[in-house]
Amino acid sequence: MPERALAVDIGGTKLAAAVVDADGRVAGFVERPTPVTTDPQVLFAHLQATIAATLQAAGVAPATLCAIGVGCGGPMRYPEGRVSPLNIPAWRDFPLRARLEASYGLPVRVDNDAKAFALGEYWQGAGRGARALLGMVVSTGVGGGLVLDGQLVHGAQGNAGHIGHVIVRPGGPRCACGARGCLEAIAAGPSLARAAVRALGRGTASALRGVAPLTGEAVAAAARAGDPLALTLLAEAGRAIGQALASAAALLDLDRVVIGGGVSQAGTLLFTPLQAEVAHRARLAFTRDLTVVPAQLGRRAGVVGAAALIFQAADATVVRPGRRS
Repeated sequence: MPERALAVDIGGTKLAAAVVDADGRVAGFVERPTPVTTDPQVLFAHLQATIAATLQAAGVAPATLCAIGVGCGGPMRYPEGRVSPLNIPAWRDFPLRARLEASYGLPVRVDNDAKAFALGEYWQGAGRGARALLGMVVSTGVGGGLVLDGQLVHGAQGNAGHIGHVIVRPGGPRCACGARGCLEAIAAGPSLARAAVRALGRGTASALRGVAPLTGEAVAAAARAGDPLALTLLAEAGRAIGQALASAAALLDLDRVVIGGGVSQAGTLLFTPLQAEVAHRARLAFTRDLTVVPAQLGRRAGVVGAAALIFQAADATVVRPGRRS
């Protein structure tokens, strides 16, 4: 039987966990909302409850697993696994890796959730065969990860690929990071909702008026129904993503971009303006063949990516509890 790992995906909207084997097979998948709390222990207790439900659903005990792989929103201190996710205010310099090691007695690898997503899509999804891949998650935040020549790129502090904080609109909306005009401040789900609220406040007619809660998913649903404001907001998000991708392609000589996350479920309403913007801005000969495609792994992309941190990363030699790499 192939080795199996506990795979955990931690985001601003949801917590997910599964048992994944070395061939990419998923068992016991559980997904729950991320609790709205400022108490770090409450959030960790919810994570443990999600893990317990997964282990029960998969019918396995922690002792039968080889390791725990975790994709978590960033930024973070890598490889220590101390996390400070912008979209999870309960955790600031939270020792996630150490807490999981102490709780389950297994080696733990914690990395950025978008990096894990990129590696998972390279392993089992739409990134297979790419030479220079950017995996991108457009959801509560906008994150990214790079797989170049088959290897996950970490950068100086483990945060390589943070494309959500590329400036695409100088002086634009303020981002959670403190800057103005970041891609995340325009294209993330909560940013779409805030832009809709501003437009409604100016008197713009829209089917979104009176929708509560007004979320990025609600904007995408209204766009699919033909609402002009929602269509405009998704088109703006698509163009902003396309602008960032054209720059990334020039910098990194990318051949493929895989995009997942809740906002990407808008489909052609997002991808058509995105791809048009890439075609308009990517003018160098080596950037013109860039392929931008939707993710293939769906809602399980995060846990497959977390497992890929154990089974696929070139530097994935896991460390026994009590040691540090």
